[in-house]
Amino acid sequence: MAAHLETWSKEEIRAVIRFLNTKSLNPTELHKELQSTYGEHVISRTQVYHWCNLFEVGHSDLTDREGRGSSITATSEDNVKRVDELIGQDRRLKLHEIASSLEISETSFHRIVFDELGYRKVSPRWVPKQLTDNHKEQKLTSAGNF
Repeated sequence: MAAHLETWSKEEIRAVIRFLNTKSLNPTELHKELQSTYGEHVISRTQVYHWCNLFEVGHSDLTDREGRGSSITATSEDNVKRVDELIGQDRRLKLHEIASSLEISETSFHRIVFDELGYRKVSPRWVPKQLTDNHKEQKLTSAGNF
């Protein structure tokens, strides 16, 4: 068994696919060639077909395209502040009500509330995930009254 290259990058593999694709190797043969050089788990045959198709229609970039999902502007600092203010004013607001009033998607709203602000839904109210110093002080005061 021949020695395989142990380290490689995605871009290197894609460059090899591009090169061999211009030599008129079909994707199945190309995949076998890659496996013989880089090892069995180098890239899936489906991905080889995908990249061959891209190169055949004129695609020349070897890097990944920008990922899908909501735009970065939806989770901007301004939107985070606006969501925090709305929740602070009325903790009983529903997810879709806040999202529609701010004109952002529910997915973006979810990301802001749970990931950025760290809130969670308890009963019908939004509460911070961790206690602030003010909350801790109220807790001690309440405990002292018993």
